[in-house]
Amino acid sequence: MLKNSCMRVSFSLLLGLFLTASLQAAELIQVKQGGLGRITIRPAGKVMSVNGVFKEQSIPFFKVDQETFVALIGIDMDQAIGSLPFLARWTANGQTVEKKFTIEVQSEKFGLQKLTLPKKKVDLDPPTLSRVRREQGKMKEAFRKSDPKKLWKGPFLAPVEGKRQGTFGRRRLINGQPRRSHTGEDISAPTGTPIIAPNHGKVVLVDDFFFNGRSVVIDHGLGLISMYFHLSSIDVVPGESVKPGQQIGRVGKSGRVTGPHLHWGMRLNNARIDPYALVNIKLD
Repeated sequence: MLKNSCMRVSFSLLLGLFLTASLQAAELIQVKQGGLGRITIRPAGKVMSVNGVFKEQSIPFFKVDQETFVALIGIDMDQAIGSLPFLARWTANGQTVEKKFTIEVQSEKFGLQKLTLPKKKVDLDPPTLSRVRREQGKMKEAFRKSDPKKLWKGPFLAPVEGKRQGTFGRRRLINGQPRRSHTGEDISAPTGTPIIAPNHGKVVLVDDFFFNGRSVVIDHGLGLISMYFHLSSIDVVPGESVKPGQQIGRVGKSGRVTGPHLHWGMRLNNARIDPYALVNIKLD
């Protein structure tokens, strides 16, 4: 009898451990390199806020209704293939609750882009190199200042009417030399074609750069930032609030380019993502 009782206790203990492990199993979310992941939490009880942690970064959730919180995560185009943990945490009825997710990063094929440019635009002299480094610092500062509130509303619009070239993420050979992969999407359009803000946001940078030419950077809040390069003219100023469809400039060929087009880039919590991942999809 004692032996059977021990066996029943052991079996019950193992079953309890199995059930506990099942309840704590991480929910799987699959996202391709350069893609966008959407995490939804519907916590029980009265919850004021939900916070997330991903790659040692704090990821904000925003409330979409009385019961639902959503977070957007960007997977950088150069992120290694594999699984990454995401932890959501909130307080309900005086107790801290956690929910685990597994972000499975899947491979994306980006291809190769070959360009031929004037030698002085590729092999930089010391003064130009110093200028480029200063400009890189300005861009990093713009990325660092995202508004803690969600400024965008609904899906994003494409900023210009033109032909999408499919350049996002492509490895580049410039004058036969390997260079950094292309971080945005190029959209071909004639010089002077209007460029619009794809959503609500705040202009955080307007400048004229060596590589990017006349540039505009817009903060959409919660770490979501968009960029517009090679403009012929700019119609906004730093600090200005913009709304969807508002003209922010016109297509050009300023900076290091081979012809007129718009370079449209997007960052989410510093991850370089395909801007078209935000177009015509449910975000909030």
